[in-house]
Amino acid sequence: MFTTQRLRLRAYQPADEANLLALYNDPHIAPNITHRYVVPLNSDRFHHVKKLINDSVMFCILEELESGTFAGFTLFMPVNGTEKNRNATWGIALCPSHWYKGYGWEVGNFMVHYAFRHLASHRVTLTVVDGNDRAVALYKRIGFVEEGRTRKLAWINGGWRDLIHMGILENEWAALKQAHAEGTAAAS
Repeated sequence: MFTTQRLRLRAYQPADEANLLALYNDPHIAPNITHRYVVPLNSDRFHHVKKLINDSVMFCILEELESGTFAGFTLFMPVNGTEKNRNATWGIALCPSHWYKGYGWEVGNFMVHYAFRHLASHRVTLTVVDGNDRAVALYKRIGFVEEGRTRKLAWINGGWRDLIHMGILENEWAALKQAHAEGTAAAS
């Protein structure tokens, strides 16, 4: 179990199923966290989500430290063959009630740091659907850069969207942290 300033990152428990199903059944969230059809999921179809949990390098439920309220999930997804090259593929989904509060930034910084420091990753990558402007802005703020696109891959709400590939390298993260530390020291 890990903590950030305001959140606990802990292992999945069977009692989390209803909260995860709520995320996958939210028509605003589902297109951004699955490439499957956006259709109602029930417990009988939860095996798709359970496979993702079981296959992940790291899957954490996010909950508020003070209240224990479910806030979403974050993970490092398995991508065949990338472990050898020390690549971590990161994902996050937050409940709408936890948007616009800085939780994405908090979790993102923790996960990128964890990947480089504890998983010995050389790079952290992610994909995001074009049009998810808040997420793209967050990822850029953390230090990710756009590395390319898969054009017109995602069919969402009656139209094709690009899938944006973003990444950050270990040395880039170290430089950002160094610049932040120097900026903080200079401000003191």
